[in-house]
Amino acid sequence: MVAVVAALYAGGLPPFGRSGSPSPPFAPTFQGAASAGQGSANRASGGPWQPALGVAVRLPYSITLPTTNLTGYVTAIDGTTGCTTTLQPALAGEIQVDGTPASAKVGASAFWMVLYVNGTGGAVGVMVDGGAAQPLFTLGGNTTCQSYLRFLVPFPTGAPDSPAVVAAANAAGGASFLSAHPNATQVFLGASIVLLLPTWEVSYSTCAPTIASNVTGSEFNATLSGTTVQTHSTGTVSCSLPTNLTLPGGLRPAAALGPAEGPAGIPAVGKAI
Repeated sequence: MVAVVAALYAGGLPPFGRSGSPSPPFAPTFQGAASAGQGSANRASGGPWQPALGVAVRLPYSITLPTTNLTGYVTAIDGTTGCTTTLQPALAGEIQVDGTPASAKVGASAFWMVLYVNGTGGAVGVMVDGGAAQPLFTLGGNTTCQSYLRFLVPFPTGAPDSPAVVAAANAAGGASFLSAHPNATQVFLGASIVLLLPTWEVSYSTCAPTIASNVTGSEFNATLSGTTVQTHSTGTVSCSLPTNLTLPGGLRPAAALGPAEGPAGIPAVGKAI
């Protein structure tokens, strides 16, 4: 899961269906995303599978990600964690990351990825984009990898859903940031860790999902335990890729829902997805 997230949002950070009233259009909350992806996870051997981690990338426009981008990250991360990540052979040449309209509810996103665990050191990653679930990879490996995965446990019944979490982050300064930067890239990452409340990271950035160097932007970050904000900050961030990270492949814009941050409607360059 870390490898795939790195390919989607390199250099910036350390689900599938609908819950309750649906968000327009096809922009679920975490619980809705996890529910929609459950059927895809269940088709993998080794279950039962339960959602333990989710990542949303909420963009004001759509992009496509070459599937080959994932290969380099999978290889690098597997080499350091002892994991074996197996990408699904039926993946298309490009992965679509749909944009989320501004009318979607707080904490919802058109694009989610959810990691499902089985409690014995295995995991399945599923993405849901525009309401459609697609399995991306299975994850397993040696005892080191399994020890990492065993820290992840299913989200407990009654745990706060992403709208409540993101609303708490917005009350701590996120709303002011989005008011000043309405087209910022938004990322929500939630993980259920053994003996702890589900932990969330909420990040907003003016860095656009393109590759650049010597570019800076503004960023808001909040770390939460449940809906309690533990830390939050707003400041300047480098939009460039880390010097020790090479991103294979490239990106090209898809149909836009709206302009990204940048003068005269020109997308600003920055963090790579």
